[in-house]
Amino acid sequence: MIKATINVDAYEKDLAATVSRLGKMFPWLMITGQRTAKQARTNARGKGGRRFWRDLARTINVAAASATSVSVHTTHVAAAQKEYGGVIEAKGRALTIPITDEAKGKRASEFEQGGRHLFVIPSDAAGSLGILGYSDPSGKYHPLFALRKRTRPQKPNPFWPPNWQVANFMVEEGSRFVLKAIQ
Repeated sequence: MIKATINVDAYEKDLAATVSRLGKMFPWLMITGQRTAKQARTNARGKGGRRFWRDLARTINVAAASATSVSVHTTHVAAAQKEYGGVIEAKGRALTIPITDEAKGKRASEFEQGGRHLFVIPSDAAGSLGILGYSDPSGKYHPLFALRKRTRPQKPNPFWPPNWQVANFMVEEGSRFVLKAIQ
């Protein structure tokens, strides 16, 4: 999960004071938050892939604004991992890492629900728990997943808008409110 708070104290104080005097602080913050969330969703969808980034984009939302800030957050379990990188560790018994085209984009449970009996061939390799797969009627083994307790450190793959872009959204929207008021 990632939660970012856009706080006017950190940005244009003079512009914030002017917008506040106009009584437009709440709309200004909400629109800035909405633009930030929209940009984060666009960035995530732009990463491609089948389902992961689209699912992550759907979880990016704007929380209610306070008098001086608005929160934009995502509830996706892997959002922080993608944004900042790091090691992925198994919560349960093991991570199932697809190693064949047949397994890509699927879970091990999908194969078992499809009537295949999966079993593990143990491994001697350090950090490896083995290979999960199934045998077809002829007895040929089909490897599907490598089983691991943890991965190597993953590189960050950021999707969240950088601070300078959020600051630009604040200035653009604040300027729009001020110009509208003086026209």
